[in-house]
Amino acid sequence: MSTRPHPGCARASLCAAAVCALLTAACASGGAIGNPDLGANPARGMQEAFPHVFVDIANRVVELEGVVPILVDDPDAGPVVYLELIACIPDTKEHEVLVMTQALPSHVHAALLMIDLEPGAPGAWEWRNGELIAHPPTGDPVRVELVYTDARGRERVEPAWSWVSNLETGETFPAGDWVFAGSRIVEHMGREFYDADGTGTLIGLTTFGSETIAWPEMISHEAAIEEPVWIADPEKTPALDTPVTIRLTPGGRD
Repeated sequence: MSTRPHPGCARASLCAAAVCALLTAACASGGAIGNPDLGANPARGMQEAFPHVFVDIANRVVELEGVVPILVDDPDAGPVVYLELIACIPDTKEHEVLVMTQALPSHVHAALLMIDLEPGAPGAWEWRNGELIAHPPTGDPVRVELVYTDARGRERVEPAWSWVSNLETGETFPAGDWVFAGSRIVEHMGREFYDADGTGTLIGLTTFGSETIAWPEMISHEAAIEEPVWIADPEKTPALDTPVTIRLTPGGRD
């Protein structure tokens, strides 16, 4: 197979050289980095393209290994877990997300390019003449589903929004797709970095401006600007340390 740059790199202005290099290597190896048998699921056509990131190019599916990092039913800890993200990486925002994954956001970015999704840009906040202006994120729609085995041994596949509820009203978070925002490239000490790799903002709920996958509506993470109301639903969120697969597929479907 040719090792020329993957066409996704040409259309992704925020795709760092490192992300493009990873994607090119994935294509050159037939969609797998390292040992193609590691974690493979031949029945579903999944291959481990990057550590903790599995891709089925033919069916346009990306899956990430994860775990629930929060307690929602511990009477000592309290049942309320305010959420800022759907998913993050370790040592970042585990106390306010539904799922933690070891998958690097830049690897997830590359995997989404492999299934022909096009990134846009993260959301941004701008103060203009004393008014806060919201610039919503853009990018191809992404369906985010959470897959786990319940206490009765049954596999459950549920949309990520269904694990989120409003503390005040009890209503479930609005149904919908996320967007492939693609994070951004930032410079530090003369080097360029994929921002979400450092901030951990893999799949957003509130808007930090560095998300790889962002909720399309702007929600401030600053309590002084917008009172937090979205929490991990204690009736839906599995127990602490429950293994969860994050499944990403093209959105915009019924």
